[in-house]
Amino acid sequence: MDLLRIQEQDIQRELRGKILAEGQDGGIFLLGQDGVLHAIQPEQILSRGADESPFTALTAEEAAALWLSRLPEGFEVHRTAHYVILHNASRGYVRWCGGLLERLYVSFINYFTRRGVKVSEPQFPLVVIVFATQTQYIEHCREEVGPAVSQIKGHFNLQTNVVTTYDLTGSGGTVSALELARALARPEVQQNIATVVHEAAHQLANNCGLLLRWNDTPQWLNEGLAMFFETPDVRGSRAVTSVGLVNTARLAQFRSYLSRRPPDSLRTLLQDDRRLQNTDTATDAYAESWALVYYLLIQRPQAFTAYVERIASKPPLVYADAEERIRDFRETVEDDLEKFDANFVRFISRLK
Repeated sequence: MDLLRIQEQDIQRELRGKILAEGQDGGIFLLGQDGVLHAIQPEQILSRGADESPFTALTAEEAAALWLSRLPEGFEVHRTAHYVILHNASRGYVRWCGGLLERLYVSFINYFTRRGVKVSEPQFPLVVIVFATQTQYIEHCREEVGPAVSQIKGHFNLQTNVVTTYDLTGSGGTVSALELARALARPEVQQNIATVVHEAAHQLANNCGLLLRWNDTPQWLNEGLAMFFETPDVRGSRAVTSVGLVNTARLAQFRSYLSRRPPDSLRTLLQDDRRLQNTDTATDAYAESWALVYYLLIQRPQAFTAYVERIASKPPLVYADAEERIRDFRETVEDDLEKFDANFVRFISRLK
C-alpha cells in the first residue's frame, strides 16, 4: 500500500492507496481506499512511502462511516447488496431507489456477461447520496457541479466515484406507500428517474471493469453507454430497468439530425470530445453517441468488446490525439469508416 503525507492549505493529511501514475515534475495520481482519485502536486507532498500490505478498498461499513462524516447532520445509511445509500430523504423513497439500483446492477452485469464482455464485481462499494430536497442538493453540490447544478437531477462524479441526487417525487419527507406509488407514476418523475439511471449506469460502467475512471475514455462511448440504459420501466414500487429498448427521445433527435448531418459526422465524433462539450452541437452529438453505441451493441457486439478492451488497456492519464482515436476504432471495429457509417445510418433509420 502506498502512503503519502500531504499538505492541503493549513491541513496535513495522510493518504493510503495505490499510485496510478507519476508525472515528470514529481506529481502523483493516487487512487485512495475510498475510491477517490487524488491529483497531488509535487509541492504538496511532505513524505511518501509504502508498506507490505496489498491495496484494499474500504468495506461497505467503512465507506458508510467515512461518507457520513463528510455530509451534514441528519443523514442515515441504507444498505443493499451492492450499494451504500446515504440519505436524509424518506425511507420509503430510499428503499425504492435501492431496489431500482439493484435491478439496474443485475441487468447491467447480465447483459454484458451474456455477450462475452468482461465485467467484474466492483472493487469499491457503490456509494449513492440522496438529499431530501432539490434545494439541499443544489446547496451541497454547487461548488462541485457549477452553475448547471440547478438544471440537473443528479450526477456521477468521476473523481469521488459517487452518484448524488435528491428525492425526485418532491415529497421532502415521510410519505405513505400509496403516495409514493402515485408520485412515481407521474410522467415527469419517470423522466427524471431515467436521468438518475443514466448517472448510475456511468458509475457501474466505471466500476465493473468496462471503463476506467482514470483512462482517456472517449466521451461518445461513456455517454452512449449510459444512454443505452436510461430506458427504465418504472411501475410503482416494483422498479424494473429494461435493457436494449430503443431510446425513443435519442432516436427522434438523431433522425432530426440526419437531414443536416455532414459526411464527416462519424469521424468528428470519434476523433475528440468537442462536439459533446459544445452547447451548440451537444444535443445532436449525444443522440449520435447513443445511436452508435446501440448499433454496436445490437449489431456488432464482438467489435464493441474489442474496442472497449482496447480503451481500458490504455495507461492512466495518457490522452490520445485525433489520429490515435480514429486508429483505435478502425483497428477494432471497422477499417472502412465510410462503409461502416452507411450501415450504421441505415440500421438506425429503420428502427421504430
